[in-house]
Parts: sequence; C-alpha cells; structure tokens
Amino acid sequence: MFSAAALTALAALTVAVGGQAKAAGAVTFHFYGAEDCPPCMAFKRDHLAEVKAEGSALGFEVEDNVIRRTRDVPTPGVYGQRDQILRLAAPQLEFVYPPIFFVSQAGRIVSVHGHDWRAALDSARQLAGQSG
Repeated sequence: MFSAAALTALAALTVAVGGQAKAAGAVTFHFYGAEDCPPCMAFKRDHLAEVKAEGSALGFEVEDNVIRRTRDVPTPGVYGQRDQILRLAAPQLEFVYPPIFFVSQAGRIVSVHGHDWRAALDSARQLAGQSG
C-alpha cells in the first residue's frame, strides 16, 4: 500500500509533468504590427480581442507586438524580446511589412500567413486541438 503522502506526491508529479508536456507543445498566434499601419490598427481594434478570447478558450497563446513606425520593421531588435521569432518567420514571408501573422509551436515556426490573420487563426485552432 502507498501512503497518502506518497499518493499526493505522485499526483503532484503527474500534474507537473503533464503541465510541462503541454507547455512544451504550446501554440502561439503571433501578430506583428505598427501604429502607423492602418490594416494593423484595424486588426487590433476589430479582431484582436476575439482572437485572444478564442485562444483562451481553445488553449493557445496570442502575442500582439506593435511598434510605432512601419519603417522601423527592418531594424533588428525593433520588436524587443519577440524580435527573434519574427526574424525566423521572415524568410517565409512574401512581404516583410506589417501586418504579419504566423503561428509557432514550442518556439518553432509552424505556419506563416503574411497579412492573412484568419488563416493564422485557423492554423492555431488546428494545432491547439492536436496538442490539447
């Protein structure tokens, strides 16, 4: 027989390992934009809250990264901490100017959708359904 303490410890370990496995496959919807980009601000105003709510409900993260000026996009580091993953997605983009939408899983670029936020959302939905 196992003691109550041993069973509690085993349950805690199972939850911790399960949480790590889920985090390891974390799906993220990425939005990169600029304040002087009308389509970026339209997405942020009209759709970002909806995407975040869906992400919360389905289990994927949503990152919105907005800088002041579109002309600064080519400058390495302009998006701060989140700049590096954008640079990983850039070779797959037809246009490297915002708005930019892509999806990552466990820090790896999975799908790049350029200006098509709906396609990125569909990809995040599908991946979240597979990883949950």
